[in-house]
Amino acid sequence: MPILNFNELFLASDLRLKAVNVLPSVQTGLSGISRGLEGLQEAVADIARAGASTHQGNSTAAGSSQSFVGLQEQSQATQVSVKVVNSASEVLGPLLGVSA
Repeated sequence: MPILNFNELFLASDLRLKAVNVLPSVQTGLSGISRGLEGLQEAVADIARAGASTHQGNSTAAGSSQSFVGLQEQSQATQVSVKVVNSASEVLGPLLGVSA
């Protein structure tokens, strides 16, 4: 087993600390992606329901518009969460010696 000098131990400890500090960002981003996908599914279901009610003559334009706005909001929120995970992985990858 090789013996590490003080500088190597310090560097390893520093890298481990940085990696631990990045992990909450990854978790937050993944949680945001999950919530965003659930919101997208709800918005799409609302739009589908609005389309079905239109065929039955019970159209509510305001509800349909609100569903499309919700779809756009959820899409943007999910994209932001993906960017958070990508940024964290760009920081974490070099710390772990992994190329993404």
